Amino acid sequence: MMIFKPLENLEFNDYVLLICTVLMTYVAHYYYNYFTRVNPLPGPFPFPLIGNVPQIYLLFYGDAQMFYDYCYEKYGNIHEIYDCDRSIILCRREYLENFLSLSEKNAHWMRFNNSIKPEEFGTKGKGILFNNNFKSWVFNRQFFSQAILSPKFTDEAIDWINKLFDELESYWNKLFLEEIIKENKVQLDFSGWFNNFTNDIIISLLTGEKYYSMAAYFTTLSDEKSQSAMINDSVKLAQALRKQLLGVSFFLFIPSFLRNYIPFFKNKANDILNNMGFLNQRLDAIIKRRRNEIDNTSLDESLPHDMLTSMIIKNTPRDDNYFETGEANRSMTDSEIRVNLLEGIITGTHKIREILILGFFYTVNF
Repeated sequence: MMIFKPLENLEFNDYVLLICTVLMTYVAHYYYNYFTRVNPLPGPFPFPLIGNVPQIYLLFYGDAQMFYDYCYEKYGNIHEIYDCDRSIILCRREYLENFLSLSEKNAHWMRFNNSIKPEEFGTKGKGILFNNNFKSWVFNRQFFSQAILSPKFTDEAIDWINKLFDELESYWNKLFLEEIIKENKVQLDFSGWFNNFTNDIIISLLTGEKYYSMAAYFTTLSDEKSQSAMINDSVKLAQALRKQLLGVSFFLFIPSFLRNYIPFFKNKANDILNNMGFLNQRLDAIIKRRRNEIDNTSLDESLPHDMLTSMIIKNTPRDDNYFETGEANRSMTDSEIRVNLLEGIITGTHKIREILILGFFYTVNF
């Protein structure tokens, strides 16, 4: 091509000089925009292309939560950080009221910037967490809210919590009471137990299927070893969910240029996307199995009240409030249900675990 002909006679040193000139120009332009930005806020100093990624990995060993806590303590209730774009962090409730408004006229309703491409995760136009299509977001949120706010779902939640806490108590009795009396050496790791307890609660409530996270954790601490396939599957699913939660932070902070073209970051991104594929396969199998169960259940028999069943039967003849009228009242597709389930599981297990640990901490200390 003619545009490259002037480069044909360049020597190696000329190429190095050209690359250095381009890089210096880019860096100068980057920092010019940084120092002349509109409404500057306090925050950690960013680097070109990678923003605050060096601080996260060098100072906090990749722990994004520690980085956020540090920024809050140092820069206050409102500050800015950089990944591939500028992000403003709000830490007070009154700052968030406009952002949480459901009005279509709200100029701030978009949940995430474009650092995460919905096409990469297969969530474009689906779910709530990363859905930047307002119409689709309202549709998915309506299904999600109706499923978890129904009185029958509340009854189901109480029933599951009672059953699972009895199971948790039985494990503690086997592991600790006798050992504490005999040797007084065993310590109770509430963080580990509550993590697995919340995994069992959330996955059972959302999918309606028994999960064996606590049982798997019990086998790692006791002399009773189990080779159950269901327990092994629970371990694999728990590990995949944990990896995906960390993977979201990776995609939030690592610019798309690094994820697509730099080998280390590209390999990490591919590993996260492969893990996402594994989770999709598992959830698709659960959804298909539940659809078959619903199809084989007669109309006069009652169905479970978990979120998966509610989403499948909503706006279908199995729905008590069913009436057929247009796109707004269509039923959800399997891919839409899958994304909502995954978001509910990942966000639910993390938040509930933290609430339980914090509540127990204050109960013991105050």
